[in-house]
Amino acid sequence: MDLKSRLYSNLPVALQNRLVSMYGSRILSERFDSDYEKAMAFYEVSQWWSREELRAYQDERLRTLVKHAFDTVPYYHEAMRGQGLSPDDITTQGDLSKLPPLTKHDVRHNLDRLISTGADRRRLHKAYTSGSTGLPVAVYWDHGVTTMNNASLWRCRRWAQFEFGRPYASLLVYAVVPERQSSPPFWRLNAPWNQLLLSSLHLSVRNVPSYLEAMGERGVEALEAYPSTAYVLAQFMRELGAFFPLSCVFTTSEPLLDFQREAIEERFRCGVYDAYGQAERVMFSAECSEHRGHHVHEEYGITELVDSDGQPVPTGSVGRVLATGLHNYAMPLLRYEVGDAAAFTGEPCPCGRGLRLLDGVSTKAEDILVMPDGRMVTSTAFLRAFKGVVGIDQIQVVQRVADHLTVRLVTNSGYGDRGERTIRTRLRERFGEDVTLSFEFPETIPRTGRGKYRTVISDVPLQWGEATTANLYQRERSE
Repeated sequence: MDLKSRLYSNLPVALQNRLVSMYGSRILSERFDSDYEKAMAFYEVSQWWSREELRAYQDERLRTLVKHAFDTVPYYHEAMRGQGLSPDDITTQGDLSKLPPLTKHDVRHNLDRLISTGADRRRLHKAYTSGSTGLPVAVYWDHGVTTMNNASLWRCRRWAQFEFGRPYASLLVYAVVPERQSSPPFWRLNAPWNQLLLSSLHLSVRNVPSYLEAMGERGVEALEAYPSTAYVLAQFMRELGAFFPLSCVFTTSEPLLDFQREAIEERFRCGVYDAYGQAERVMFSAECSEHRGHHVHEEYGITELVDSDGQPVPTGSVGRVLATGLHNYAMPLLRYEVGDAAAFTGEPCPCGRGLRLLDGVSTKAEDILVMPDGRMVTSTAFLRAFKGVVGIDQIQVVQRVADHLTVRLVTNSGYGDRGERTIRTRLRERFGEDVTLSFEFPETIPRTGRGKYRTVISDVPLQWGEATTANLYQRERSE
Protein backbone atom coordinates (compact mmCIF):
# COMPACT_ATOMS: atom_id res chain seq x y z
CA MET A 1 0.00 0.00 0.00
CA ASP A 2 1.47 3.37 -1.00
CA LEU A 3 1.59 6.41 1.27
CA LYS A 4 -1.57 8.01 -0.16
CA SER A 5 -3.53 4.79 0.30
CA ARG A 6 -2.33 4.41 3.88
CA LEU A 7 -3.27 7.97 4.70
CA TYR A 8 -6.70 7.57 3.09
CA SER A 9 -7.42 4.27 4.85
CA ASN A 10 -6.80 5.84 8.27
CA LEU A 11 -9.19 8.76 7.76
CA PRO A 12 -12.74 8.82 9.20
CA VAL A 13 -15.42 7.69 6.75
CA ALA A 14 -16.81 11.23 6.49
CA LEU A 15 -13.47 12.55 5.28
CA GLN A 16 -13.09 9.60 2.89
CA ASN A 17 -16.47 10.49 1.39
CA ARG A 18 -15.34 14.09 1.02
CA LEU A 19 -12.15 13.05 -0.78
CA VAL A 20 -14.07 10.68 -3.05
CA SER A 21 -16.49 13.49 -3.93
CA MET A 22 -13.64 15.95 -4.54
CA TYR A 23 -12.08 13.49 -6.96
CA GLY A 24 -15.47 12.90 -8.55
CA SER A 25 -15.91 16.63 -9.04
CA ARG A 26 -12.59 16.88 -10.86
CA ILE A 27 -13.37 13.92 -13.12
CA LEU A 28 -16.83 15.34 -13.77
CA SER A 29 -15.34 18.51 -15.27
CA GLU A 30 -12.98 16.44 -17.46
CA ARG A 31 -15.58 14.01 -18.82
CA PHE A 32 -18.71 16.13 -19.08
CA ASP A 33 -17.37 19.25 -20.76
CA SER A 34 -18.44 21.00 -23.97
CA ASP A 35 -16.62 18.37 -26.06
CA TYR A 36 -18.78 15.70 -24.47
CA GLU A 37 -21.95 17.64 -25.25
CA LYS A 38 -20.86 17.91 -28.90
CA ALA A 39 -20.05 14.20 -29.06
CA MET A 40 -23.43 13.26 -27.59
CA ALA A 41 -25.24 15.50 -30.08
CA PHE A 42 -23.29 13.84 -32.90
CA TYR A 43 -24.01 10.36 -31.52
CA GLU A 44 -27.73 11.01 -31.35
CA VAL A 45 -27.71 11.58 -35.11
CA SER A 46 -25.02 9.17 -36.32
CA GLN A 47 -26.55 6.07 -34.68
CA TRP A 48 -29.33 6.27 -37.29
CA TRP A 49 -26.97 6.55 -40.27
CA SER A 50 -26.86 3.84 -42.90
CA ARG A 51 -23.99 1.39 -43.05
CA GLU A 52 -22.60 3.29 -46.05
CA GLU A 53 -22.66 6.61 -44.18
CA LEU A 54 -20.95 5.09 -41.16
CA ARG A 55 -18.27 3.48 -43.32
CA ALA A 56 -17.58 6.80 -45.08
CA TYR A 57 -17.14 8.48 -41.70
CA GLN A 58 -14.76 5.74 -40.56
CA ASP A 59 -12.67 5.99 -43.72
CA GLU A 60 -12.35 9.75 -43.37
CA ARG A 61 -11.18 9.43 -39.75
CA LEU A 62 -8.84 6.59 -40.71
CA ARG A 63 -7.05 8.60 -43.40
CA THR A 64 -6.32 11.40 -40.95
CA LEU A 65 -5.19 8.99 -38.24
CA VAL A 66 -2.88 6.98 -40.50
CA LYS A 67 -1.13 10.10 -41.77
CA HIS A 68 -0.72 11.32 -38.20
CA ALA A 69 0.71 7.96 -37.13
CA PHE A 70 3.14 7.89 -40.04
CA ASP A 71 4.31 11.46 -39.38
CA THR A 72 4.57 11.43 -35.57
CA VAL A 73 4.64 7.85 -34.21
CA PRO A 74 8.11 6.23 -34.57
CA TYR A 75 6.77 2.67 -34.41
CA TYR A 76 4.36 3.15 -37.33
CA HIS A 77 6.73 5.28 -39.36
CA GLU A 78 9.36 2.53 -39.26
CA ALA A 79 6.83 -0.29 -39.73
CA MET A 80 5.20 1.31 -42.77
CA ARG A 81 8.49 2.37 -44.35
CA GLY A 82 9.81 -1.15 -43.80
CA GLN A 83 6.94 -2.53 -45.90
CA GLY A 84 7.18 0.17 -48.54
CA LEU A 85 3.95 1.84 -47.44
CA SER A 86 2.96 5.48 -47.19
CA PRO A 87 -0.27 7.07 -45.91
CA ASP A 88 -1.55 7.16 -49.50
CA ASP A 89 -1.62 3.34 -49.47
CA ILE A 90 -4.15 3.18 -46.60
CA THR A 91 -7.15 5.35 -47.45
CA THR A 92 -10.04 3.04 -46.57
CA GLN A 93 -10.57 0.31 -44.02
CA GLY A 94 -10.23 -2.20 -46.84
CA ASP A 95 -6.57 -1.19 -47.01
CA LEU A 96 -5.91 -1.96 -43.34
CA SER A 97 -4.94 -5.54 -44.17
CA LYS A 98 -1.71 -4.14 -45.61
CA LEU A 99 -0.63 -3.59 -42.02
CA PRO A 100 0.15 -6.52 -39.71
CA PRO A 101 -1.89 -6.86 -36.50
CA LEU A 102 -0.53 -5.07 -33.44
CA THR A 103 -0.27 -7.48 -30.49
CA LYS A 104 -0.11 -6.86 -26.75
CA HIS A 105 3.48 -8.08 -26.90
CA ASP A 106 4.19 -5.35 -29.47
CA VAL A 107 2.67 -2.71 -27.22
CA ARG A 108 4.46 -3.92 -24.10
CA HIS A 109 7.86 -3.87 -25.78
CA ASN A 110 7.40 -0.69 -27.86
CA LEU A 111 5.43 1.56 -25.54
CA ASP A 112 7.56 4.70 -25.90
CA ARG A 113 7.81 4.30 -29.68
CA LEU A 114 4.00 4.03 -29.98
CA ILE A 115 3.41 7.45 -28.41
CA SER A 116 3.15 10.40 -30.76
CA THR A 117 6.06 12.82 -30.63
CA GLY A 118 3.49 15.62 -30.63
CA ALA A 119 1.77 14.41 -27.45
CA ASP A 120 2.33 16.09 -24.09
CA ARG A 121 2.71 13.07 -21.82
CA ARG A 122 1.93 15.13 -18.75
CA ARG A 123 -1.60 15.60 -20.06
CA LEU A 124 -2.25 11.98 -21.04
CA HIS A 125 -4.22 9.39 -19.13
CA LYS A 126 -2.30 6.19 -18.42
CA ALA A 127 -4.29 3.00 -18.04
CA TYR A 128 -3.59 -0.69 -17.62
CA THR A 129 -5.36 -3.54 -19.30
CA SER A 130 -5.33 -7.23 -18.51
CA GLY A 131 -3.93 -8.99 -21.55
CA SER A 132 -4.52 -12.53 -22.77
CA THR A 133 -1.81 -13.66 -20.32
CA GLY A 134 -3.39 -11.82 -17.42
CA LEU A 135 -0.47 -9.39 -17.48
CA PRO A 136 -1.37 -5.68 -17.35
CA VAL A 137 -0.41 -3.73 -20.47
CA ALA A 138 0.08 0.04 -20.23
CA VAL A 139 -1.64 2.36 -22.72
CA TYR A 140 -2.09 6.13 -22.99
CA TRP A 141 -5.18 8.12 -23.99
CA ASP A 142 -5.67 11.74 -24.89
CA HIS A 143 -8.72 13.87 -24.14
CA GLY A 144 -10.41 12.92 -27.40
CA VAL A 145 -10.54 9.30 -26.26
CA THR A 146 -11.92 10.28 -22.85
CA THR A 147 -14.67 12.26 -24.56
CA MET A 148 -15.72 9.57 -27.03
CA ASN A 149 -15.56 6.76 -24.49
CA ASN A 150 -17.73 8.66 -22.04
CA ALA A 151 -20.17 9.55 -24.81
CA SER A 152 -20.35 5.89 -25.85
CA LEU A 153 -20.96 4.82 -22.27
CA TRP A 154 -23.80 7.26 -21.70
CA ARG A 155 -25.33 6.81 -25.14
CA CYS A 156 -25.93 3.13 -24.43
CA ARG A 157 -27.33 4.04 -21.02
CA ARG A 158 -29.77 6.34 -22.74
CA TRP A 159 -30.84 3.26 -24.69
CA ALA A 160 -32.00 1.95 -21.29
CA GLN A 161 -33.76 5.28 -20.57
CA PHE A 162 -31.21 6.11 -17.86
CA GLU A 163 -29.64 9.58 -17.78
CA PHE A 164 -26.60 10.86 -15.95
CA GLY A 165 -27.54 12.59 -12.70
CA ARG A 166 -30.03 10.00 -11.51
CA PRO A 167 -28.86 7.98 -8.46
CA TYR A 168 -26.99 4.77 -9.21
CA ALA A 169 -24.59 2.33 -7.57
CA SER A 170 -21.31 0.91 -8.87
CA LEU A 171 -20.05 -2.54 -7.89
CA LEU A 172 -16.69 -2.47 -9.62
CA VAL A 173 -13.11 -2.48 -8.33
CA TYR A 174 -12.99 0.88 -6.60
CA ALA A 175 -10.39 0.91 -3.82
CA VAL A 176 -12.41 3.28 -1.64
CA VAL A 177 -13.19 0.94 1.27
CA PRO A 178 -10.11 -0.33 3.15
CA GLU A 179 -9.76 -4.10 2.81
CA ARG A 180 -9.27 -4.53 6.57
CA GLN A 181 -12.67 -2.97 7.33
CA SER A 182 -15.01 -5.58 8.83
CA SER A 183 -18.21 -3.61 9.47
CA PRO A 184 -20.40 -1.23 7.45
CA PRO A 185 -20.35 1.09 5.63
CA PHE A 186 -18.90 -0.97 2.76
CA TRP A 187 -19.44 1.91 0.35
CA ARG A 188 -18.44 5.51 -0.21
CA LEU A 189 -20.38 8.35 -1.81
CA ASN A 190 -19.40 10.23 -4.96
CA ALA A 191 -21.86 13.06 -4.40
CA PRO A 192 -21.30 15.07 -7.62
CA TRP A 193 -22.21 11.98 -9.64
CA ASN A 194 -25.05 10.85 -7.33
CA GLN A 195 -23.11 7.57 -7.28
CA LEU A 196 -22.77 5.02 -4.47
CA LEU A 197 -19.43 3.18 -4.77
CA LEU A 198 -19.91 -0.34 -3.39
CA SER A 199 -16.94 -2.45 -2.32
CA SER A 200 -16.47 -5.65 -4.32
CA LEU A 201 -14.05 -6.99 -1.68
CA HIS A 202 -16.58 -7.31 1.15
CA LEU A 203 -19.37 -9.27 -0.52
CA SER A 204 -20.75 -11.93 1.82
CA VAL A 205 -24.18 -13.04 2.95
CA ARG A 206 -23.58 -11.30 6.28
CA ASN A 207 -22.74 -7.96 4.65
CA VAL A 208 -25.28 -7.83 1.83
CA PRO A 209 -28.22 -6.49 3.91
CA SER A 210 -26.19 -3.37 4.67
CA TYR A 211 -25.47 -2.93 0.94
CA LEU A 212 -29.20 -3.06 0.15
CA GLU A 213 -30.05 -0.71 3.01
CA ALA A 214 -27.56 1.88 1.70
CA MET A 215 -28.92 1.56 -1.84
CA GLY A 216 -32.43 2.10 -0.52
CA GLU A 217 -31.45 5.15 1.53
CA ARG A 218 -29.81 6.74 -1.53
CA GLY A 219 -32.76 5.95 -3.80
CA VAL A 220 -30.55 3.98 -6.19
CA GLU A 221 -32.28 3.39 -9.54
CA ALA A 222 -29.59 1.51 -11.48
CA LEU A 223 -26.53 -0.64 -10.87
CA GLU A 224 -23.32 -0.89 -12.88
CA ALA A 225 -21.18 -3.93 -12.13
CA TYR A 226 -19.07 -6.73 -13.47
CA PRO A 227 -21.24 -9.73 -14.32
CA SER A 228 -19.50 -11.74 -11.60
CA THR A 229 -20.02 -9.16 -8.83
CA ALA A 230 -23.65 -8.52 -9.80
CA TYR A 231 -24.21 -12.27 -9.88
CA VAL A 232 -22.66 -12.78 -6.44
CA LEU A 233 -24.81 -10.00 -5.01
CA ALA A 234 -27.93 -11.46 -6.64
CA GLN A 235 -27.22 -14.95 -5.31
CA PHE A 236 -26.75 -13.67 -1.77
CA MET A 237 -30.02 -11.76 -2.17
CA ARG A 238 -31.70 -14.99 -3.24
CA GLU A 239 -30.44 -16.70 -0.11
CA LEU A 240 -31.86 -13.85 1.97
CA GLY A 241 -35.13 -13.82 0.04
CA ALA A 242 -34.45 -10.21 -0.94
CA PHE A 243 -35.39 -8.24 -4.04
CA PHE A 244 -34.36 -4.73 -5.01
CA PRO A 245 -36.26 -3.42 -8.05
CA LEU A 246 -34.17 -1.22 -10.35
CA SER A 247 -34.77 0.38 -13.73
CA CYS A 248 -31.72 -1.36 -15.24
CA VAL A 249 -28.42 -3.12 -14.53
CA PHE A 250 -25.34 -2.36 -16.64
CA THR A 251 -22.64 -5.02 -16.91
CA THR A 252 -19.22 -4.84 -18.52
CA SER A 253 -15.60 -6.11 -18.58
CA GLU A 254 -16.39 -9.83 -18.34
CA PRO A 255 -18.48 -12.33 -20.31
CA LEU A 256 -22.11 -12.22 -19.20
CA LEU A 257 -23.20 -15.84 -18.91
CA ASP A 258 -26.85 -16.79 -19.36
CA PHE A 259 -27.34 -18.03 -15.81
CA GLN A 260 -25.79 -14.81 -14.47
CA ARG A 261 -28.21 -12.68 -16.49
CA GLU A 262 -31.17 -14.73 -15.24
CA ALA A 263 -30.12 -14.45 -11.59
CA ILE A 264 -29.50 -10.69 -11.83
CA GLU A 265 -32.75 -9.95 -13.64
CA GLU A 266 -34.72 -12.06 -11.16
CA ARG A 267 -33.45 -10.25 -8.05
CA PHE A 268 -33.42 -6.71 -9.45
CA ARG A 269 -36.65 -7.10 -11.45
CA CYS A 270 -35.23 -5.36 -14.54
CA GLY A 271 -33.28 -5.95 -17.73
CA VAL A 272 -29.50 -6.29 -17.92
CA TYR A 273 -27.70 -4.17 -20.52
CA ASP A 274 -24.30 -5.59 -21.30
CA ALA A 275 -21.43 -3.58 -22.83
CA TYR A 276 -18.01 -4.51 -24.15
CA GLY A 277 -14.90 -2.34 -24.29
CA GLN A 278 -11.24 -2.33 -23.38
CA ALA A 279 -8.75 -0.15 -21.52
CA GLU A 280 -7.01 0.28 -24.88
CA ARG A 281 -10.11 2.17 -26.06
CA VAL A 282 -10.13 0.75 -29.59
CA MET A 283 -13.75 -0.42 -29.79
CA PHE A 284 -17.01 -0.26 -27.89
CA SER A 285 -20.25 -2.20 -28.19
CA ALA A 286 -23.39 -2.49 -26.11
CA GLU A 287 -26.93 -3.87 -26.02
CA CYS A 288 -29.97 -1.76 -26.75
CA SER A 289 -33.43 -2.46 -25.35
CA GLU A 290 -34.01 -5.16 -27.98
CA HIS A 291 -31.16 -7.33 -26.57
CA ARG A 292 -30.42 -8.86 -29.98
CA GLY A 293 -26.63 -8.54 -29.58
CA HIS A 294 -24.06 -5.83 -29.03
CA HIS A 295 -24.30 -2.76 -31.26
CA VAL A 296 -20.78 -1.83 -32.39
CA HIS A 297 -20.22 1.90 -31.94
CA GLU A 298 -18.85 2.36 -35.44
CA GLU A 299 -17.97 6.02 -34.84
CA TYR A 300 -15.63 4.92 -32.05
CA GLY A 301 -13.43 2.56 -34.06
CA ILE A 302 -13.11 0.06 -36.90
CA THR A 303 -13.71 -3.57 -35.98
CA GLU A 304 -12.35 -6.45 -38.08
CA LEU A 305 -13.06 -10.14 -37.50
CA VAL A 306 -10.40 -12.38 -39.03
CA ASP A 307 -9.47 -16.06 -39.10
CA SER A 308 -6.16 -17.63 -38.02
CA ASP A 309 -4.62 -16.55 -41.34
CA GLY A 310 -5.71 -12.95 -40.92
CA GLN A 311 -8.47 -13.17 -43.55
CA PRO A 312 -11.93 -11.67 -42.94
CA VAL A 313 -14.47 -14.24 -41.76
CA PRO A 314 -17.95 -14.48 -43.32
CA THR A 315 -20.88 -12.89 -41.53
CA GLY A 316 -22.09 -15.25 -38.82
CA SER A 317 -18.68 -16.87 -38.38
CA VAL A 318 -16.52 -16.33 -35.32
CA GLY A 319 -13.25 -14.50 -35.84
CA ARG A 320 -10.44 -12.86 -33.88
CA VAL A 321 -11.16 -9.23 -33.01
CA LEU A 322 -8.83 -6.63 -34.53
CA ALA A 323 -9.75 -3.06 -33.72
CA THR A 324 -8.54 0.39 -34.75
CA GLY A 325 -9.51 3.22 -32.43
CA LEU A 326 -10.32 6.36 -34.40
CA HIS A 327 -9.82 9.05 -31.72
CA ASN A 328 -6.52 8.40 -29.90
CA TYR A 329 -3.93 10.66 -31.50
CA ALA A 330 -1.57 10.36 -28.52
CA MET A 331 -1.09 6.60 -28.96
CA PRO A 332 -2.78 5.29 -32.11
CA LEU A 333 -3.44 1.55 -32.14
CA LEU A 334 -3.99 0.24 -35.68
CA ARG A 335 -5.37 -3.28 -36.13
CA TYR A 336 -4.88 -3.99 -32.44
CA GLU A 337 -5.38 -7.64 -31.54
CA VAL A 338 -7.74 -7.47 -28.61
CA GLY A 339 -7.41 -11.17 -27.74
CA ASP A 340 -11.13 -11.93 -27.95
CA ALA A 341 -13.42 -13.49 -30.53
CA ALA A 342 -16.84 -12.54 -31.89
CA ALA A 343 -19.17 -12.80 -34.90
CA PHE A 344 -21.30 -10.27 -36.78
CA THR A 345 -24.94 -11.31 -36.99
CA GLY A 346 -25.61 -9.67 -40.34
CA GLU A 347 -29.19 -8.97 -39.26
CA PRO A 348 -30.56 -5.44 -38.73
CA CYS A 349 -31.78 -4.67 -35.23
CA PRO A 350 -35.50 -3.94 -34.84
CA CYS A 351 -34.51 -0.71 -33.07
CA GLY A 352 -33.58 0.73 -36.48
CA ARG A 353 -30.02 1.82 -35.68
CA GLY A 354 -27.43 1.39 -38.41
CA LEU A 355 -24.80 0.12 -35.97
CA ARG A 356 -23.89 -3.50 -36.71
CA LEU A 357 -24.59 -6.24 -34.18
CA LEU A 358 -22.05 -8.55 -32.62
CA ASP A 359 -23.41 -11.95 -31.67
CA GLY A 360 -21.75 -12.03 -28.27
CA VAL A 361 -18.07 -11.67 -27.45
CA SER A 362 -15.91 -14.52 -26.19
CA THR A 363 -13.31 -13.40 -23.69
CA LYS A 364 -11.43 -15.47 -21.17
CA ALA A 365 -13.70 -17.17 -18.62
CA GLU A 366 -12.57 -16.74 -15.04
CA ASP A 367 -13.61 -18.29 -11.75
CA ILE A 368 -14.31 -16.47 -8.49
CA LEU A 369 -11.96 -16.74 -5.51
CA VAL A 370 -13.81 -17.85 -2.38
CA MET A 371 -12.34 -16.70 0.93
CA PRO A 372 -12.55 -18.69 4.21
CA ASP A 373 -14.83 -16.00 5.71
CA GLY A 374 -17.31 -16.35 2.84
CA ARG A 375 -16.27 -13.29 0.84
CA MET A 376 -16.01 -13.71 -2.93
CA VAL A 377 -13.34 -11.90 -4.96
CA THR A 378 -13.41 -11.54 -8.75
CA SER A 379 -10.44 -11.95 -11.07
CA THR A 380 -10.47 -8.20 -11.79
CA ALA A 381 -9.94 -7.38 -8.12
CA PHE A 382 -7.19 -9.98 -7.87
CA LEU A 383 -5.26 -8.57 -10.85
CA ARG A 384 -5.01 -5.10 -9.30
CA ALA A 385 -2.33 -6.53 -7.01
CA PHE A 386 0.03 -6.77 -9.99
CA LYS A 387 -0.49 -3.26 -11.35
CA GLY A 388 2.83 -1.57 -12.08
CA VAL A 389 5.01 -4.56 -11.12
CA VAL A 390 7.68 -5.10 -13.79
CA GLY A 391 9.33 -8.30 -14.97
CA ILE A 392 6.22 -10.50 -15.23
CA ASP A 393 5.21 -12.19 -18.50
CA GLN A 394 2.29 -14.37 -17.33
CA ILE A 395 0.09 -14.58 -14.22
CA GLN A 396 -2.21 -17.27 -12.89
CA VAL A 397 -3.69 -18.04 -9.47
CA VAL A 398 -4.98 -21.50 -8.57
CA GLN A 399 -7.28 -22.17 -5.61
CA ARG A 400 -7.88 -25.80 -4.68
CA VAL A 401 -9.13 -25.05 -1.14
CA ALA A 402 -10.46 -21.82 0.35
CA ASP A 403 -7.49 -21.04 2.58
CA HIS A 404 -4.67 -21.53 0.08
CA LEU A 405 -3.77 -19.69 -3.12
CA THR A 406 -0.99 -20.74 -5.48
CA VAL A 407 0.31 -17.81 -7.51
CA ARG A 408 2.08 -18.81 -10.71
CA LEU A 409 4.35 -16.23 -12.31
CA VAL A 410 6.34 -16.48 -15.51
CA THR A 411 9.02 -13.83 -15.03
CA ASN A 412 11.88 -12.22 -16.91
CA SER A 413 15.09 -10.48 -15.88
CA GLY A 414 13.19 -7.37 -14.75
CA TYR A 415 11.52 -9.22 -11.87
CA GLY A 416 13.12 -8.90 -8.44
CA ASP A 417 12.64 -9.04 -4.69
CA ARG A 418 11.00 -5.61 -4.57
CA GLY A 419 8.28 -6.66 -7.01
CA GLU A 420 7.59 -9.87 -5.10
CA ARG A 421 7.33 -8.00 -1.80
CA THR A 422 4.85 -5.61 -3.39
CA ILE A 423 2.71 -8.48 -4.68
CA ARG A 424 2.75 -10.34 -1.36
CA THR A 425 1.78 -7.19 0.54
CA ARG A 426 -1.08 -6.35 -1.81
CA LEU A 427 -2.46 -9.90 -1.81
CA ARG A 428 -2.23 -10.07 1.97
CA GLU A 429 -4.19 -6.82 2.22
CA ARG A 430 -6.90 -8.25 -0.03
CA PHE A 431 -7.18 -11.78 1.33
CA GLY A 432 -6.15 -11.47 4.98
CA GLU A 433 -4.02 -13.63 7.24
CA ASP A 434 -6.26 -16.72 6.97
CA VAL A 435 -5.12 -17.42 3.41
CA THR A 436 -1.76 -19.08 2.73
CA LEU A 437 0.10 -17.82 -0.33
CA SER A 438 2.44 -20.02 -2.35
CA PHE A 439 4.46 -18.85 -5.34
CA GLU A 440 5.54 -20.94 -8.31
CA PHE A 441 7.71 -19.82 -11.22
CA PRO A 442 7.08 -22.10 -14.23
CA GLU A 443 8.62 -21.46 -17.64
CA THR A 444 5.16 -21.02 -19.16
CA ILE A 445 1.48 -21.37 -18.25
CA PRO A 446 -0.50 -23.64 -20.61
CA ARG A 447 -3.79 -22.73 -22.21
CA THR A 448 -6.95 -24.79 -21.94
CA GLY A 449 -8.05 -27.29 -24.56
CA ARG A 450 -10.17 -24.49 -26.07
CA GLY A 451 -7.08 -22.31 -26.40
CA LYS A 452 -8.14 -19.98 -23.59
CA TYR A 453 -5.72 -18.54 -21.08
CA ARG A 454 -7.18 -18.49 -17.56
CA THR A 455 -5.91 -16.09 -14.93
CA VAL A 456 -8.04 -17.49 -12.11
CA ILE A 457 -8.79 -21.20 -11.58
CA SER A 458 -10.78 -22.14 -8.49
CA ASP A 459 -12.08 -25.57 -7.54
CA VAL A 460 -13.87 -24.12 -4.52
CA PRO A 461 -17.65 -24.25 -5.07
CA LEU A 462 -19.83 -21.20 -4.59
CA GLN A 463 -21.92 -21.55 -1.44
CA TRP A 464 -25.29 -19.79 -1.32
CA GLY A 465 -26.73 -20.77 2.07
CA GLU A 466 -28.05 -24.31 1.65
CA ALA A 467 -27.35 -24.30 -2.08
CA THR A 468 -23.97 -25.00 -3.65
CA THR A 469 -22.98 -24.48 -7.28
CA ALA A 470 -19.80 -25.11 -9.20
CA ASN A 471 -17.53 -22.15 -9.77
CA LEU A 472 -18.31 -20.02 -12.82
CA TYR A 473 -16.03 -21.56 -15.43
CA GLN A 474 -16.94 -25.15 -14.51
CA ARG A 475 -20.64 -24.28 -14.51
CA GLU A 476 -20.42 -22.44 -17.84
CA ARG A 477 -18.72 -25.48 -19.37
CA SER A 478 -21.43 -27.82 -18.10
CA GLU A 479 -24.43 -25.79 -19.38
